[in-house]
Amino acid sequence: MPKLPSGRPRGRRLLTAMLESGFLDEIFISIQGEGIFCGARQVFIRFALCNLKCAYCDTAASRELKDSFFAFQKKKLRNPVVVSEIIKQVKACRGKVHSVSLTGGEPLVQGAFAVSLARALKRSGFKVYLETNGTLEKALKKILPYTDHVAMDIKLPSTAKVNGLWKKHAGFLKAAGKKAFVKIVVGDGFSVPELRKALRLCKNIKTVIQPRFGADIPGLLKKIEKSGVLDTASDIRFVPQIHRFMGIK
Repeated sequence: MPKLPSGRPRGRRLLTAMLESGFLDEIFISIQGEGIFCGARQVFIRFALCNLKCAYCDTAASRELKDSFFAFQKKKLRNPVVVSEIIKQVKACRGKVHSVSLTGGEPLVQGAFAVSLARALKRSGFKVYLETNGTLEKALKKILPYTDHVAMDIKLPSTAKVNGLWKKHAGFLKAAGKKAFVKIVVGDGFSVPELRKALRLCKNIKTVIQPRFGADIPGLLKKIEKSGVLDTASDIRFVPQIHRFMGIK
């Protein structure tokens, strides 16, 4: 839980302090390298903490609570940070980016803080793009009114090395509705039956099959095409992480 300001705020002040502050890992501006908005310029607000430990996680450092973080690689800010300070940092980007990505870690672990920030971003004229592992349905329902796009991962056990998420993913997708698109990371040795099951979950939803960075991409594509799973829907895309090839965040 975020640390509360000194002075022992009570009642409404205490509730406000809990809702309006949280822990971040970094704020930066870059090009979206994943999903259906590849190539779009975004402000990325990376939240600390995650409820999963995926084998292919490339932001493991964000699982820790830090005393401070950097905004745009130059200004050091203290944690927990209040929503008004974040808006102050990003407001100059309004009209210059496609959207603001709430990423992580897992933003919905700090659900109340994420809702307050998303609401403030919308009021400030930004589109809000939520990146999530698709397991925290209750938190999603609270933030959904303040989001424009939900980029949800479906975790294949054979690639992510996490189990028991199918039911959570199904409920999350149903709650997200038309705002969602799905990313499915596949690595060398992924399970075709798992991929087929995942694609059944996201039928009629824009879906990106994303090869794990460093995997045999031509080999993965050949395996997927041979399996016939691409014939199960008309809007399935095979897209590597382009930012990794560009050498950027």
